[in-house]
Amino acid sequence: MTDALFKNGYQIIKASNIYYLDKVKKEYLKIAKKVGFDGSLEELNNVSEKDLNKLHIDFNRESKDANFNLINAFSKKLIPVLGDTIFLQRQPYLRAKKHNLLSTATVAHNDFDFGHSHLGFNIWTTLYDISHDEGIYIYDMEDSRKIYSSFKFDKHLSMHIKKLKFEHKKKYIHLKYGEAVLFSNLCIHGASLLKTKHNRVSVNIHLQNFNIPTGEKGPELFTIARLTANNTYKKIGV
Repeated sequence: MTDALFKNGYQIIKASNIYYLDKVKKEYLKIAKKVGFDGSLEELNNVSEKDLNKLHIDFNRESKDANFNLINAFSKKLIPVLGDTIFLQRQPYLRAKKHNLLSTATVAHNDFDFGHSHLGFNIWTTLYDISHDEGIYIYDMEDSRKIYSSFKFDKHLSMHIKKLKFEHKKKYIHLKYGEAVLFSNLCIHGASLLKTKHNRVSVNIHLQNFNIPTGEKGPELFTIARLTANNTYKKIGV
């Protein structure tokens, strides 16, 4: 694990082979066209919430090798963290988010509370540049631990954060196409409502070293992959 990732619980990484990320974006644009729009951020304004949900479902069903294309775009940065053999989510989550829809927001949480290993990671990338302080945010490892140290699970986590006056501690993630944020399942994160006309399209996926516990999430979510001679991961299990 790199020093920054160990200290902060998250790190911005750059694609080592953007060819693979281009393949993910190409799949998104192809499936968006089937839904009825060109996939651009501007055209998202004209897409209904129903069609956005269809886009998410169709991407999950129809995109080919999106999970491997996503991680292999960043594989050289992932190898020191994950090792040669990994558990990889079978299909990434695509999220095309339209401003002013309540569904653009995701409540504050960490992925450990949703059954993922405390030693696992999430990689989140954007298919279009993000440079504004809206959308995805994260609390570093130190602040996440402070928040949880007094959390009694007797209220929503976001209410607890507000009570602690920790809301200003969250860091909004700015990314250019070809960059991603890799973060620990223990880091609190979420997404705020897009109040201004900044739409976004992102893809994220869970992954972890093969030799660590999977938590409650197991074979139903993950497949097994191993590093090849050309520094990319390839499926070796179900």
